[in-house]
Amino acid sequence: MIAIVNCVNKKHPGKQQAQDLYYGRSWDAKIAFVKQTYDKWYILSAKYGLIEPTTIIEPYNISFKKDTRFLNHDNTNEIVNIKEWGEKVVNQVNNLNGEIHFHLGGDYYRPFTKSNYRRIKQLPNHCLTAQRYKEALQIGDLEEAINHIQKPIPKNPEEDVWWYHPIYEPFYGKSGNLWKLYSQKTKLNQLDLKKVNWDRIRQHNGWTKDKSLIDKLYIHPNSGMYRINKKIDEYSNNRV
Repeated sequence: MIAIVNCVNKKHPGKQQAQDLYYGRSWDAKIAFVKQTYDKWYILSAKYGLIEPTTIIEPYNISFKKDTRFLNHDNTNEIVNIKEWGEKVVNQVNNLNGEIHFHLGGDYYRPFTKSNYRRIKQLPNHCLTAQRYKEALQIGDLEEAINHIQKPIPKNPEEDVWWYHPIYEPFYGKSGNLWKLYSQKTKLNQLDLKKVNWDRIRQHNGWTKDKSLIDKLYIHPNSGMYRINKKIDEYSNNRV
């Protein structure tokens, strides 16, 4: 059984094996899962096409842009014709022997939409994707593990909590309610507020569930956003 995963934006510098070039929370969790679960796995690269994990490659910055004709390479004149790239990778995959599962995002799967290959849909939230793949590692049955990875995101997987800020009054409720109330007064990102509620980050532009964190926040002079002063934050200083 074969797994195919797509490349990601984050890359280490220098020429090296493809499996070591890419990094990130969702990438690491996904690769751990496919290594344990499948007999063989490949990487679908926006530049190199279908490659084995041990293939030596160099970092690149090709990505899918609004122009649907080309894959664009930032800061260079290099472009990749999407139609030609799609034909190439379809031929490469068709030459593989065995049952194939695509662990691919939408842009990477598009050349295969008319095929009979199985796609394991990826969640748009990278943090939740990493969590699902980590949890799937503990599930012995492959079908059950795949269903867990693809399980839809709950519409509002949050609790009502107390929110604290250095300037504004404490607020009780969900991140969406907080965003509606204060988005006109300060820079707020809805997903980052949810991450605070889910305990994935500690604060977002001053808003936190941890009241003891208030005295450790300061406004960064360049971004104008609140940051945690690591010099006086015991949690940050003790992290490995």
